[in-house]
Order: sequence, then C-alpha cells, then structure tokens
Amino acid sequence: MNGSALQSDGSVVADFMTGCDRQLRPPLDVWAMDLRRKLQSLGGEGWDPDRVRSASTCMNLAALVVAHAGHLGAAERLCHAQLVWLAQLAAESGEASVLGNAVQPWVNLGRLRALGGSIEESLPHFRLAECLRDQQPVHLGPCHIPAEMWQPLVEAEPDLPDVLWNVFVLDQLKACLRSGDPACALTAAAALRDAAPTQTHRFITEGEVIALLRSGRAEGAFLKAAQAEPTTTSDEVAFLLHRIAASTVLGRRDEARRLAVGLTAFVTQLDVLPAEPATFLRQAKQLALLLQQIAEPRYAWAVHLHGMRTCRVQMDEPLHLEFLDGALQLAPDHPSAGRWKSERDRLLASSLYAEVRRRRGASDGLTHPSVRDLIVTVETAALSAGPYSPGNGSMCTR
Repeated sequence: MNGSALQSDGSVVADFMTGCDRQLRPPLDVWAMDLRRKLQSLGGEGWDPDRVRSASTCMNLAALVVAHAGHLGAAERLCHAQLVWLAQLAAESGEASVLGNAVQPWVNLGRLRALGGSIEESLPHFRLAECLRDQQPVHLGPCHIPAEMWQPLVEAEPDLPDVLWNVFVLDQLKACLRSGDPACALTAAAALRDAAPTQTHRFITEGEVIALLRSGRAEGAFLKAAQAEPTTTSDEVAFLLHRIAASTVLGRRDEARRLAVGLTAFVTQLDVLPAEPATFLRQAKQLALLLQQIAEPRYAWAVHLHGMRTCRVQMDEPLHLEFLDGALQLAPDHPSAGRWKSERDRLLASSLYAEVRRRRGASDGLTHPSVRDLIVTVETAALSAGPYSPGNGSMCTR
C-alpha cells in the first residue's frame, strides 16, 4: 500500500472523490460466476425489451469484470460483440429502440481506450450528450441511432440526459488527467463549464482542484475547493479531502489536522451503512492516507479499522486489502493483528483483481476459469439475435 498521499515532487496523489455511480468490487470470481448465471438464464427463450435490457446490463458488467482482471483487449472485444449483437437484433426485429442499449458499451469502449493510453481516440465516446441536445444522428460502431430516436429514448429513460452529461464532463476530464498534463485538464474544464448544464459543475470544479493539486498549485486548489458549493454530504466530504490535501502540501499542518480530525470523527461514527458505499470507502482510504501524512497515526488507524468493518458488509476487495494493510502497518502488535494478517494473506493469494495480483508478481486473472467462462458466455449470447418480441418494456439501459 502507498503509505503517503504526497509524491516525491511535493504534489499530491489526488483523484475524483465525489460520488457518481461507482461499483463496489466484490471477489472477481464470485462476480463473474453470478453474471454468467444471469446471462445464461436470459438467452434461452428469445428476446423481449426487458430481457435485452437485463442481458445488456450483464454484458456491460462482464466487460468491467474482465477489465478488472487485467485484460483491456478482451474487455474491448466484449463491448464490440455487444454492439454487433444489438445492431443485428435491431435489424432483424425492426425495433430501432433496441439501440438505446448501445449507449453504455459505446461509453465503455471510450473508457477502455483511455485506460490504454489512447486519450484522443477515447474522447468521441463521451460526447453523446451534445448529439442528444442537438437531436443529431449518431453511429455507435455498427449501431445507428437516427435523430428522431432520441426523444423516444428519453421518454423511456428520463434520466438519460443527466447520465450523458455526467459522462460528457467526468470522462473527458478523467481522460485529460490521465494524459499526465494538468494544464490540458484545466483548459478542458473551462470549455466544459461553458458547454455543460449547471448540475455537472461540481465535477468540473473538482476536476480543476485535482489538476491544480497535481501541478503543485496547492493554494489555488485550496481556494477553489473551499469555494465549492456541495449539495450532498458525499460531495462535502470530497471537497474537504481536497482542502486537507492542499493544506498538507502547503505545510499548514495545524489547518490540515483540524479538518482531518473533524472529518475522522464524522466518518468513523456513522451508525448506518453509507448510501454510496463505493464512494465512501474510496474517501475513507484517502482520509487515512492524509492522516498518516500529517503524522496522526491513531486517527488513521481508526479510519482503516472502520473501512475494514464496512468492507465486511459491503465488500470492495481491493480496498478491503488496503485497509487491512494500513491497520497492520499502524498497529502490528494489536491483539487482532494475527487475524488481520491471515485475512490479508488470503486476499492476496486469491484475488483476481489485476491491481492486487501485480503486488504478488502474478499475471492477470484472465486465465481463471470463472473469467474465461464469462467471456465465452457473453460471446455466445451475442451470437443469438432472435427471435424478438416487442413487448411493452423500455429498451434503454445503462
């Protein structure tokens, strides 16, 4: 585990902390087998709107599982297969509304390309919101959504515009930041603020804060984070974390300590499970790292301990491992340290997540039967285009 929130050049390890539909990451083999069973149960009796929607959701998550296992190429292949399946299903059934399901795999392809370093190639995948706004036809690989289809898709899925604008802002900013050029991200943020609706501006502000932190401009980052106007508790925590990080970089340890200790009291005394557990756990990990950086090991240990307890109820395997590592590092003589070590060693030995396997020098998890079988199941389902019964269900899924 990286025990420091600061890098060698004095800049901070900063990333998005606001909540936006993050997935918890359960054990990858269990996740893969569950998706495989669901997909197999859907493909035997032909297709209708609800079954296509459910199968598309499984295929989207399958590509995510394969990417987590460390094989971006195989994940891309699944996205392409899904798009071909949807295009063929639409052509054979005459139901163009089927193509609403093509939005998510198209976005996922862009994310995979950004992860693979093809930043410019990824960006068109994130700009569907403009096509919707301007009622323009769009080609999503083999899938063609005509201009007149946008309105029925929105009627079927009223939150589709918000989803596409969130992708428009967040994924373009993440791609720019991934390029390693914070100045590029700041330029992009200014353009996005002019183009996107106001409900996305919290993401734009956070992108600017992250870019300033990564470029060593901590004073500007602190001021921008302090001026943010979060509308949810989760977003308030996110911008507090950025203020703590900026204060730490600036050497204002008393200020950083005051903010971090106050936030620790809030985070560790929550009596209910968080509404956005994946975001909460990500925020808790960042808080623990910052507390260690400002030499508050007791508070950092409390956050690691709370993260461990939360993960036992709402499992995120890679983060659970990091919380176990942190607790062992800070309290190696604790009476429960032996149990924590056994739990950590078991996770290290069994996890299929690429980020975990790299820690023990293992190859990616693509060769595991659960992942291989999931790939085969998706590819088999994608070869089945009919028969199709229109039904009355909505055809747009994300």
